[in-house]
Amino acid sequence: MFKKRFLILFAVSITLFSSCISRLSRPAISGTILDYDSKPIAGCKVGETITDANGKFFLKEIRYNKFLLTELFTMEAPPLHFSENIKKEGYLSYNIEGFNRFGGGQSKGASITIDTVYLKRINEVIKPEDYIYTKWKFSANKNLDTLYGINENFRLQNQITNNMDFVEKIQYGLIYKFNSAKKPDSAWSTESYNLKTTYFVSLKPDGTYSGKKVLEYQNPWKHRMEYERIYRESYVIPSDSIRTSGAFILSKDKIVFDQTFNQAKNSYIIDSIDRDIIILIRKKIK
Repeated sequence: MFKKRFLILFAVSITLFSSCISRLSRPAISGTILDYDSKPIAGCKVGETITDANGKFFLKEIRYNKFLLTELFTMEAPPLHFSENIKKEGYLSYNIEGFNRFGGGQSKGASITIDTVYLKRINEVIKPEDYIYTKWKFSANKNLDTLYGINENFRLQNQITNNMDFVEKIQYGLIYKFNSAKKPDSAWSTESYNLKTTYFVSLKPDGTYSGKKVLEYQNPWKHRMEYERIYRESYVIPSDSIRTSGAFILSKDKIVFDQTFNQAKNSYIIDSIDRDIIILIRKKIK
């Protein structure tokens, strides 16, 4: 009997060690590669494939096997991370990247579609008038000294136009601290809090603009224990929103807004501009 049980356990162990489970290394990826004139780029290398005459590409799904017993001890699906390089002679290179903490556990047939990727020619000259007339979302400080803007084409992983410093300002805004002048009631003390300023602006070819300035308070009133104890909820200062509209003038590398933009006539130098980003620096008045 003992020998029989031993043989059964041994057989089960061998089966577990030899059994494999399929894990995802890269999903199937499809997408389109265009130039800045929205024309397809044929013969562009994407990973192990190339784009067709319409700029389209397809990468097959890649999988690997892991021992079942090892995976059972792990108790969770492995992470998924993939990175594919896009190259074409005469253009700046680009990477397609993806990460999912437990994405390696996806079943067979996993696939994604990448939004259109725009490749920039080496030494391509960007004309502001080609990209300025769109809806921009600016991160700024209270005085709108420097405006860090993105439009609907913006992608976090676009290393052609982005850098970490720019992305950080876009994601978290130019938050600054100041002290409150008032307190809600006697149970409070005046505490410093942070303010994030976002400006949504739509620039139009006829020289007009419309926008909305949003002031969002971050972590207000840090010492609010009394309020939370009484009301069982956190105190939140409502965000302020101001709508504006007016006129502006575009002249080479400069944009001049009228007084309604920020209570004073503002002249900005276009420090950087591309398909999806723009940086405006307010010109100091001497």
